[in-house]
Amino acid sequence: MIEPVMYMGIGFLCAALIAVAVIPLVHDRAVRLTTRRLRATLPQSIKEIQAGRDLLRAEFAMSTRRLETNLEQLKNKSTGQVVELGKRDDVINRLKIQRDALRVDVITLKAQLEALKKRPIASRKGVTARSRIWRTAAGWVRPLA
Repeated sequence: MIEPVMYMGIGFLCAALIAVAVIPLVHDRAVRLTTRRLRATLPQSIKEIQAGRDLLRAEFAMSTRRLETNLEQLKNKSTGQVVELGKRDDVINRLKIQRDALRVDVITLKAQLEALKKRPIASRKGVTARSRIWRTAAGWVRPLA
């Protein structure tokens, strides 16, 4: 029973020795790769830092200019829409004035019609005779022979 335990102990010690020999190699490689990656991301000189900042400033200026042009376009568009609304309001107001004038004309014509309906029949005959004369003078109706 002691013999299998001894073999296990010897195996564990051999594995530990191999690990002690391999771990520094793996660790060194990991450090080397990490330093390369960090050096690639970090700028190496002051000029590269300034160039990066200049690039960021240029990108910011371009985005600001795009926003300004979009803002100008939207202002022009809204101004055009306000002008169109003003024109439409003007047309609507003119049409309302015409409508009101036509209502007044309709009311006066209705009043004249009511006054004509209240006249005696004899005066209506005179009106129809006058209207025939007037129509024939205008050329609407041919006079009877």
